[in-house]
Amino acid sequence: MTAPVPGNPPEAHTGTAVGDLVERLARVPGRYRRFVATREDATWRHGIGPEMLDALTSAGMPCERVDGATRYDELDLVNVSLSLRLPSPRLMVMRGWAAAIRATAHAGPTTYTVTINAHCRHSTPDEPCSIEASTELRGNLAVSAPRGGPLTLTRHVTAGEPRAYPDLAPFFGLIDGVRFHLLPNGLREDVGFLRETGLADCRLAAAHLVEEAASRGLLARRSFGLFLSAPYSISHSWLDLRLDDRWVSFDPLLLNLFTGWGLLAADQWPAHRSTGDGACRLGEREFVLATHNGEALPLSFPTEILDTERRP
Repeated sequence: MTAPVPGNPPEAHTGTAVGDLVERLARVPGRYRRFVATREDATWRHGIGPEMLDALTSAGMPCERVDGATRYDELDLVNVSLSLRLPSPRLMVMRGWAAAIRATAHAGPTTYTVTINAHCRHSTPDEPCSIEASTELRGNLAVSAPRGGPLTLTRHVTAGEPRAYPDLAPFFGLIDGVRFHLLPNGLREDVGFLRETGLADCRLAAAHLVEEAASRGLLARRSFGLFLSAPYSISHSWLDLRLDDRWVSFDPLLLNLFTGWGLLAADQWPAHRSTGDGACRLGEREFVLATHNGEALPLSFPTEILDTERRP
């Protein structure tokens, strides 16, 4: 069995935990699954060893026989890996993200430069592809395109400790029972799915809270963009509330996840604390940033800090 990462509670790998995890996976309707991932993918890409994978399969994790071999849904494997906190690239990203939240909270004025790198499978060293940035991205005032170079985004973040808003604790308590679960595109806007299953990613949690805000006298909007951090920024969706004549960013589901994992201190990062100005808004809803011949491209966001003054 693949060993849990340091600090992972032993009970996370018991039969009861496996059964609970498989039951949670089953809340996602089967029509959203694509069975393309192999057993080798489960081990090498998601840290799920053969014994654990067999236990999950025996407990009923969705799979199919394809050409004589068992295949799994990639998103199911990602959720298993994160739920059991198994060593994987996705877990490393989440740990780095929590560290970035801590770091940006204590930084002084900071200027970030983000390079928007598109990765096209058709490109070769001799024949690089013609990559088309989306209209929304090219129209953003913070984005520039140096001659012959990739798109870059420059953002200056002023100093300021992200505030907690205790008066908003009851509002953010609306998602206290919601479990973080990465969802397929067909469910990421479905607030009814959250209410029925108790599962959501940050995008769906933000949509739910925006719907609930008006009845509580709050002005809210959804946001999509980048959480700025070095060496890599992260594309993300979150919630903004209009407070003190400015938009303030919140990500209560993510904070609940990180404090539950012990990556952030629960007494310092309650769900009603802002994640700060490191959230760079590109639009209201998630959109495709770059394409090649109409095909959406995977992106990475290497980030440099031009100047910073750390607060004491």
